Amino acid sequence: MNPRLEKLRLEREKVSEKLASLSARLKALDEQILKLENTDIIGIVRENGLTIEQLASLMAMLEKKPTASLPDEFRKTEEIEDEE
Repeated sequence: MNPRLEKLRLEREKVSEKLASLSARLKALDEQILKLENTDIIGIVRENGLTIEQLASLMAMLEKKPTASLPDEFRKTEEIEDEE
């Protein structure tokens, strides 16, 4: 048998194993990224005091008209006390 052929087959096997390992690592990284993004999104929603219904309504509104102005019900209002 041609020694070069055997050498190439061995190299191919090593590359194949490395590819499988890297694919598994990529999948794990994608899962970690998604988990952290979801945590950030939940934090933003809670920080703004939105209910699930309000979030769904907001998402539906933005899907229909992405450039629409934000309705007052979604605006964060702060009461400013007058200093006397």
